[in-house]
Amino acid sequence: MKDFARIVLISALAAITLSGCAMWRSTVNYIRADSATSCPDAAILASTASLPAFDPAKGSDPSGVLYNARMTDVKARCDFSKRQFTADSNLKIFITATRPPGGQEASYRVPYFIAVTSNGEIVDKQVFWAEFEFSEGDTSVNFRHDVDSFVVDVGPQKKPYDFHLLVGFQLTKAQLEFNKKMGQYAP
Repeated sequence: MKDFARIVLISALAAITLSGCAMWRSTVNYIRADSATSCPDAAILASTASLPAFDPAKGSDPSGVLYNARMTDVKARCDFSKRQFTADSNLKIFITATRPPGGQEASYRVPYFIAVTSNGEIVDKQVFWAEFEFSEGDTSVNFRHDVDSFVVDVGPQKKPYDFHLLVGFQLTKAQLEFNKKMGQYAP
């Protein structure tokens, strides 16, 4: 009889624990959904999604491209402070870099920006650098660059979803023209 009582007690505790987990999961999902709808969205600006790096000796000729970096995705999450009227986002930016075959080991730094827009106007822009490297013989490398904190001052009159985060490479005029000529707008 003692074993039966012990089994019933353990079963009851397990059921309570599992129902608590389901309730906790439901609460976390509700908070995440609320946060997702109140945060600024993030997107890649198509015209700046590709960065062709040119050999200085060859200029912006297509045969002079040392490598090409392309933003493939951006993921953002944020915490909204109703007291301070700020949305603190963290971003994960996914990039693929390619180069011609037969290259030596090489390290590179590429500049990119995060711009905040509202009502079609840029209200803030910051430039960052992402580093990556090719191993000897590699023709492509995939990497992710994280921005742990990017704060948007929302103000008391607006909502976080009134703002948008745009990411892209900080391109020179020659790189922009190359992208336009080569039709490299789609990320």
